[in-house]
Amino acid sequence: MKKTLITLLSCTLLLISCLPDKETIYLPVQQMEGGSWSIIDQEGNMVADNAYPADAVISSISNGVYWVISNNRYRLYNVDNPDRPIIDEAFANATSFFHTDWATVSSGSGKPLRIIDSRGKTQATLPQDISSCYSFSSDGYAVYRDDNLQEGLIDHNGKIIIPTPNASIAGISEGVTLMQKDYSDKNIHILDTQGRQVGNINTDQYQPVSHEFHEGKLIVCDANSDQPRFHLLNKQGERILTFDSNVTEIESSIHYQNGHLVFIGANSRSGIVDNKGNIVLNPQYDALINYGKGRFAALLDNSWGVINAKGEILIPFDYDYCHPTTIGDNFILQEGNTYFLFRPDGTQLTCFQGMQEPVDPLLDFSSCQGDTSAEKMDYDPDFPEDDIINDYGTIGLLGALPEGTTTYTGDMGGYPIEFTITNKPETGELSARYKNVNYGTTMQMIGESLPAQGGEISFFGEENGRQWSFDLDGDADNITGTASGSNGYQFKVKLKRK
Repeated sequence: MKKTLITLLSCTLLLISCLPDKETIYLPVQQMEGGSWSIIDQEGNMVADNAYPADAVISSISNGVYWVISNNRYRLYNVDNPDRPIIDEAFANATSFFHTDWATVSSGSGKPLRIIDSRGKTQATLPQDISSCYSFSSDGYAVYRDDNLQEGLIDHNGKIIIPTPNASIAGISEGVTLMQKDYSDKNIHILDTQGRQVGNINTDQYQPVSHEFHEGKLIVCDANSDQPRFHLLNKQGERILTFDSNVTEIESSIHYQNGHLVFIGANSRSGIVDNKGNIVLNPQYDALINYGKGRFAALLDNSWGVINAKGEILIPFDYDYCHPTTIGDNFILQEGNTYFLFRPDGTQLTCFQGMQEPVDPLLDFSSCQGDTSAEKMDYDPDFPEDDIINDYGTIGLLGALPEGTTTYTGDMGGYPIEFTITNKPETGELSARYKNVNYGTTMQMIGESLPAQGGEISFFGEENGRQWSFDLDGDADNITGTASGSNGYQFKVKLKRK
């Protein structure tokens, strides 16, 4: 496993939304529970009616472009013509188009990775020694790895901006990235999109809470302190603000947008602070999700609603869950098995019986290493599935997993989680559903187990452009492993059969 770039004081996989550069305005839904997949727009209008089978996986839909994953093949679609792929070629693996116009694709083992645009046109073929590539940022940069697992940065034309070897590079955010040359390096270097150093963070003084700048600011906390204070740094690594000592915990900068930040106070409740350090809403909620534009999903006494930054109620606290990503400006709330789409003024637009979060249950990176392969083909919805579970399916966790669906409970980095695994050897389906017990947030994941893994299973999912991998092993009753995020987070996982 890759060593973490950033040491976190306290964090958990909350899977909470940040406002993207390009808002998601489409959503895959099921009109009937367990039925075929349709697509609606942000006003609830039907764009594609029962277009894809129930067992398909649909990626996030950005600028109308999305992947449909079926029979272990990635096919590229556009909402303007949902009945037929944009191009005939299907892929063994692909990164997300999540709020970007580029993706890296793999045609199979031993073949070089390619960069394509949202029309399916090849922009560049990458050198053979680039073995994997993460999703592109909205401004067209991606972290890549070579055969030695060293990291570099490329642009969407395949130009190498920061060459290997580097121990770790964060993705570009607002024109800069964080880079650590090796793990003994006491400095995190702030580089621009040309690879030039513009600032520096001394890890003996500060530890970044996350790797992304928001509105020109990075949240950090004091290093090596039992009671650390939280600060904002600029892109030169200079401190521009220290938060009040009542701000006892900031779990991730994905809470920070539009001048507001969700924090946790000494009473273990969530509140809101602005980018000048002023507490604008005292900590009084069990959880908050920053939707941006001064709107927040709020959990209070086991019920969810939507409020503004003044604490005024926009949607009453009558729901089991508020989903973390907005569809345009509109919110998705859930009661039982029914989902409701609301405008910010509380107007209900539509309801439905199933949804795929507007995130990507794709692999955390596109890799040219693996057993699956794809070829140029005429479109065939019944294209046969590869046999990805062969003799090695009798060993390790893969061999021990019960057939069907099994639920495990446990913890990840000390936080309670539920992990439900679906294993269907006869069809090759291997998937999981992650749930954070405290916050009710979920993520769908796709699993794979290659011969070299010796029965260990890797599950991959994505939330708002951040990729997560769970590398797990064990037996039918007890599972252990590590969860890693593309933002540098890393957690130990312990699970027990429910």
